Amino acid sequence: MQFFVKRIQPTIVIRIFLSIVLLSLAAGIASGQGNVNKAKMIGFGCYYSGQPSASVVRITDLLRDNKYGKIAGLLETGHAGEKFLAVVALEKLASLERYRLSEREKKRIAKIKASPNKVSVCSGCTYFDKVSLKKIFSKDNFLGADWWIEETLARND
Repeated sequence: MQFFVKRIQPTIVIRIFLSIVLLSLAAGIASGQGNVNKAKMIGFGCYYSGQPSASVVRITDLLRDNKYGKIAGLLETGHAGEKFLAVVALEKLASLERYRLSEREKKRIAKIKASPNKVSVCSGCTYFDKVSLKKIFSKDNFLGADWWIEETLARND
C-alpha cells in the first residue's frame, strides 16, 4: 500500500501544478484583454490566429483604394489608434512622394506624436495593453508598423 501512495503522489502533484500554471496563464490573458478597447485596438497580428485588428484592416483598405485624403482626415477625427496608423501611413507615403503633407497636417502629426492619449494595442495571444501615442512613437517599429506599411504599399504597386 505504501508503494502505491508514493507512486501516485508525484502524478497528482504534477497535475495540480499544471492546473495552477494553466489557470494562471488564462487569468493573465483575460486580465490583459480586459483593460483594452477591442473596437479601437490596433495590432497587426492579434490573438491566436494572428489577425490584424479592425482599425488596421480599415486603414489597409483605404491605402489599397488610394484614399489618402480619408486617411489624412483621421488625423483630426479618428480615435488614437487610427491617428497612429494615419501618421505611419502618411509619413511613409510622403517619403515615397506619393502624398504631399500640408503644413496643417505636419503640425497635427507633431501634436499626435507628443500626445499622452492612450491606444489599445495587441500582439499575439498574450500582449494587450494601453500605451500613450508619445510612447508608441518613441520606439522604432512599434508592434510591426513598419512591416505593415511596407507590405501594404508593396501589394498596392
